[in-house]
Amino acid sequence: MEPPLSLALLAALLVNLLPNGGFTGKDPLQGWRIAFPYEPWYAENGGYVKAAQMEGRACALLDLPPGVAGNQGGKIESAFVKAEPGATYRARIDCMTNDFNAKLFAEAWTTDPKPVAAPDKLRVPAQGGMPPLVMCYRAQLPDPPGKSKQWSTVSREFTLPETVRVAGREQQPEYLSLKAVVYAATPNGGKSYFTNFQLSRIK
Repeated sequence: MEPPLSLALLAALLVNLLPNGGFTGKDPLQGWRIAFPYEPWYAENGGYVKAAQMEGRACALLDLPPGVAGNQGGKIESAFVKAEPGATYRARIDCMTNDFNAKLFAEAWTTDPKPVAAPDKLRVPAQGGMPPLVMCYRAQLPDPPGKSKQWSTVSREFTLPETVRVAGREQQPEYLSLKAVVYAATPNGGKSYFTNFQLSRIK
């Protein structure tokens, strides 16, 4: 039988790895990826994401104009944080979907061995001192209640693979991020709210 974890080790494991997961401070969206000029589908996305307050909670507001939710939708993605291959993580997000539905993901990334001229949702160009990245693993969180006017929390645990196969060769996952995507089969505009993004290593 394994010995119980010390309180200090348990506290260290439950630290939120994401910077600014609760959208606080002078620049509530600092560290968040909201603009995707290299993705034609989300070229205008940066204009839809705003810092907001909902029921006293600091959050990110996805405010989509008419026609967007029923076509490409909108999204917000966390900063990339270093990943530990083979480790187990817990991802958690608080949501008020309000006018739309949402899909939530934890995604792992590795250096892209074959960068393309036109990156897409699976690839990110070199930026901010980081190499070009390609998504190599995804864990989907449970869907939050759609078109809900109340806050709800969704979470899941996942174990990152030790290695992934990319372009015919074995590599290790290097980074993790969380993502929220909103959509609905409607021509109307509307709003959804997200906060308390947490990513913690649990073992």
